[in-house]
Amino acid sequence: MPFAEVSGGYLYYEQHGAGPDVVLLNGGLADVRMWASTVPWLAEVVRVTTWDCRDRGLSSVSTSPYDEIGDLAAVLDAAGVSSALLVGVSDGARQALAFAHRHPERVRRACVVAGSFGEFPSPTAEEEAARVVMREHFARQAKLLDDIPATAANDIAAWCPAVSESDRRLLVGLAIANSRIMTMTEDNARELDPPIKHRFAEVGVPVSVLVGANDFQGRQLWARRLASQAPDATLTVLPAADHMPMFSAPDEFRSYVLSLLA
Repeated sequence: MPFAEVSGGYLYYEQHGAGPDVVLLNGGLADVRMWASTVPWLAEVVRVTTWDCRDRGLSSVSTSPYDEIGDLAAVLDAAGVSSALLVGVSDGARQALAFAHRHPERVRRACVVAGSFGEFPSPTAEEEAARVVMREHFARQAKLLDDIPATAANDIAAWCPAVSESDRRLLVGLAIANSRIMTMTEDNARELDPPIKHRFAEVGVPVSVLVGANDFQGRQLWARRLASQAPDATLTVLPAADHMPMFSAPDEFRSYVLSLLA
C-alpha cells in the first residue's frame, strides 16, 4: 500500500496498468473506491493513478492548512508520474484545473467533469438563480448534520438522481466513510490565490469539459463558463448523466475518456 509523504501527513495512492499516465481525482466526499468500475478498463490501455486527499480515504487527517496542489505534486513524484492526463470529478475537477494552471508542464490535458467551483464571480441572472438552488440544498444538508447517514443519503439523492440503486448505496457509503469533511468547520485545503475560478483564461493546457444534463443547473452553467473562457477548451454534455457520469452513464463516460486518449 503506497503512501506519499507530505508535510504534516501522508497520502494514499494506487497505481494500475502500464503506458501513458492518467491520474484520477475523486469527488469531494469520495475516495479511491469510487473508481472501482473505471480502473479495470482504463488500466488496459494506460497507467492509472488514483489517490486520496487528506481527510479522506486512507490518507492522513489534516490539523492545519495545507497546499492541495502541492499534495498532488507529491503523489505524482512518489508514483513516478512526470506528466499525465488529469481526470477530475466535482471538487477533484477544480483541483485538476488548478494544478494544470500552476504546473502546465506536468499536464497533457485536464478533463473537468462536473466541476465544482462554488459561487459565480459577477453572476448572470441565470447563474444567480442556479446558485439559489444550490444554497437551498446546502441549507438542507446543514440541518441534517446530526444524522450523518441521512445527510449522506440526501446529498447523493440530489447530486446523483440517475444512478442505479447499487451505485447509490456505494456513493452513500463513501460519503458516510468520508463524513469528516462534512463536519469540519473549515476545509484546510488551500488552492490558488486568487482561486482557479477567476483564472480560467490563464489555463495553458487543453481542457475537456464534461457535464451531465441531469446534474444541478449550476454545474452545467459552470461548465459553459469554463468552456467559453479557457483558451483551448471543448464542452461535452451527456444527456443521461448526472454529477457522477462514471455511474449514471458508464458506457458514454468510457467512450469519452478513451476518445481523449486517442
